Amino acid sequence: MNRDERRLYLQFGAILVVLLLLAGLAWRELVARTLRAETPVQLAFLDLALRDRSRYLAETLQPLRQLGNWPENLADILTRNHADFNRDIFLQVFEPSGELIAASQNAPEGLSLASTAQREGRREVRWMTDETTFDGGRKARLVTYPVYLGDPRTPDVRILGFAQAGLPLPDTARSVARFTWMFALGLAALGLGVMLVLRLAISAAAGRLARESAAVQAAQHRFVGDAAHELGTPLAILRGEIDLALRRERTPDEYRAALVSCREEIERLARLSESLLVLATADAGQELVRRVPGDAAALARAVHARFQRLAREKQVTLVLKAPDSLAWTTDALAVEQILGNLLSNALRHTPRGESVELEVGEEGDQLVFRVSDTGEGIPSAHLPRLFERFHRVDQARSRSAGGAGLGLAIVRTLVQALDGQIEVTSELGKGSTFTCRFPRGRNEDATPKVDD
Repeated sequence: MNRDERRLYLQFGAILVVLLLLAGLAWRELVARTLRAETPVQLAFLDLALRDRSRYLAETLQPLRQLGNWPENLADILTRNHADFNRDIFLQVFEPSGELIAASQNAPEGLSLASTAQREGRREVRWMTDETTFDGGRKARLVTYPVYLGDPRTPDVRILGFAQAGLPLPDTARSVARFTWMFALGLAALGLGVMLVLRLAISAAAGRLARESAAVQAAQHRFVGDAAHELGTPLAILRGEIDLALRRERTPDEYRAALVSCREEIERLARLSESLLVLATADAGQELVRRVPGDAAALARAVHARFQRLAREKQVTLVLKAPDSLAWTTDALAVEQILGNLLSNALRHTPRGESVELEVGEEGDQLVFRVSDTGEGIPSAHLPRLFERFHRVDQARSRSAGGAGLGLAIVRTLVQALDGQIEVTSELGKGSTFTCRFPRGRNEDATPKVDD
């Protein structure tokens, strides 16, 4: 992991920790607030349930207590009474003095009569609620109902004892603390998982970027080396011709021949510099084309006429298939350069007596240019790299013919700039076909403009 990756990893980790911490605190506060809000409602329902249990117990014991002593099997009665209802609710019976008489089997040990009952239960007959602590800090909710003799509405009523129903309360603070720790551990595990995934993603991205960077650098080095070689060849020829001409006095015809040779190399340098400029403009992301209304058929006829002389010199038949008119919105100069490079390439690799065909037409919503030849064809191993810069199928022949290996690269660049596609099919000994497809961009009312 390099310094930039480590910095990115640490920054993302810090942001993730802060976000998870804030999320954990917010969630904990939400849970605690929900518990606090629901507690009074839950206690109200709980008190009603405990009141019913204590009142039922008191009314059950009241006639028995009026006969004298408490029943001998009071503990069994409480246990059976408890088992018939909620098993979490415990029951207890106290003397008026607060002495415990009996309790159900599930009752906590050491619970005394509720303080509210001890304080107020002797003055008025009513049910009373209270909370108490047992078993090292646990809390229980208690409801006490008096067992009495007489009319509770008169001062002559006599308190015979107390029936009490209780229920241990959940430890909310401990539950929140347990939830907090579990949630924190969950967030920590989530954070570690995210960081691990991020680490793997960074490593994968870094590896991919390293491979792409290496590929780009290799292509750049290859491009610079090929460009330097292409520039060096005509410069070396120029220097040789000039040195040879200056070595001794020459006749006017010899000087003329030297100048003609130098001019050819200068033209080759000019073509190479123009091609490099087109590719550099495309690499810089600058606009290469400017679309205006035109006529694709007239454009194809103009390009065909321009290459007729070269075809006659090579004794190759150049055929044109085009409709009378085909309105199109495009960059005429860019299309002329595309077709010119394709025709020049086809004528260069087509033997004497064979033919080259330029066809233009419509296929669906696309406008199609097709350049076909009956020449030597292209080996299938070269097809994937055919549009790469400085790539040649036949290195020696291309240089002798003046090609720099940039023509097809420029063709693909210009086709893509026009939102088109180019494809090639070829068979050795039978020829090749280059097909360019472009969006139609019809403009029927436009006046065709073609540079002859």
